[in-house]
Amino acid sequence: MTDNTKYKGSIGRRSVLKAGSALAAAGIGTLAMPSILRAAEDKIKIGFHSGLTGLETLLGETQVNCFKMAVDEINAAGGAAGREIEYLIEDNQTSTRGAIDKTRKFIQQDNVDVIIGMITSLERSAALSVSVPAKKLVIYPTYYEGGECERYLACTGQIPNQSVDPFVPWIEKNVGTSVYIIGSDYGWPRETAKAISAAFEKSGSTTLGTEFFPFGTQDFGPALDRVRAAKPDVVWELCAGADALTFLKQFASFKPGGQLLTNGLDELFTTAMDGADVEGIIVNQSYFSSLDTEANKTFLANYRSKYGADRHVNSIAESTYVGTWLYAKAVDKAGTTDTEKVIDAMAGLKFGAPQGEVTFDGTNNHLAVHSIIGRCRNDGLYDIIEDFGAITPSVPGCNLT
Repeated sequence: MTDNTKYKGSIGRRSVLKAGSALAAAGIGTLAMPSILRAAEDKIKIGFHSGLTGLETLLGETQVNCFKMAVDEINAAGGAAGREIEYLIEDNQTSTRGAIDKTRKFIQQDNVDVIIGMITSLERSAALSVSVPAKKLVIYPTYYEGGECERYLACTGQIPNQSVDPFVPWIEKNVGTSVYIIGSDYGWPRETAKAISAAFEKSGSTTLGTEFFPFGTQDFGPALDRVRAAKPDVVWELCAGADALTFLKQFASFKPGGQLLTNGLDELFTTAMDGADVEGIIVNQSYFSSLDTEANKTFLANYRSKYGADRHVNSIAESTYVGTWLYAKAVDKAGTTDTEKVIDAMAGLKFGAPQGEVTFDGTNNHLAVHSIIGRCRNDGLYDIIEDFGAITPSVPGCNLT
């Protein structure tokens, strides 16, 4: 896919009626909207961009699939405020320049109503440098390091008080009390490492080492030797994209000791690897495809009917699906796509997501999402160990109301 490829999200009347019947039977159609969509010139336009090539290709492909599926479902249910949604998709190549260029294009050339997508923190920060001055809403679905307090940004993924904070006490009780952290050298790993160390040290536990590596690192051997010498109870991995696969393979080969765990792995990574390399890794996410709920079963059935019976969904893609639906619900509530009114309407919105019910917090524009611990199996999927439920997001000092 090239970086200027566009996709239109309109669907025919027969497809709308067919999908609408299926959704009604499944209980997913949650917007109370007119059954007949308005004229074509009154469509809502969403711009989606993410890393469809580059470091995060593995994640970007599933993310865009869940975005498109959400739009199809929303249109099948009658649209948002009776208006059909169409979309444009762009590849930002997992780069700062790409995120700036695609955001600027969406705003200045395509005149989109909202922008959704992105994976890394560098993409998000780059996009906001363009979207905030333009007062255009960005919905960012990926778990990240936290700390954003911005009216024109809505976050639907985990932040540290929802992932690290409930995870660490469980680790201390069930695994051990010393940690060695290894991650990629950018914002999410560095800031998350600070939250990890603070959570461990709060109860007297110990951080034995913290190391960060540039994108594209091929040899983690020297770092793994240092891990072996330090003898931690826990090794916390925070590598991005393809670098995570490299690290996992080398960790399995070196066997430096310590329980490997993270809040940055999912099914897309672990099902792509040899089971012996990933079995037993413990992970905290807001969603796992192995969740045994009716909402998740319906979600996965719909996804696999569109994209293939053997396809897996991860937390980033599920949060993208949720963020797209929340935007539609906010438009329906506001009765308009006016950005200011939509942002106001998002406050307090609830949605029956595949992970469980979630609620949008208007004080900091983050989502109360679930915090779930899973243990990786030999097939790369996860057994659920603990679900702490939906946790209210905390962004210290932030009050957007």
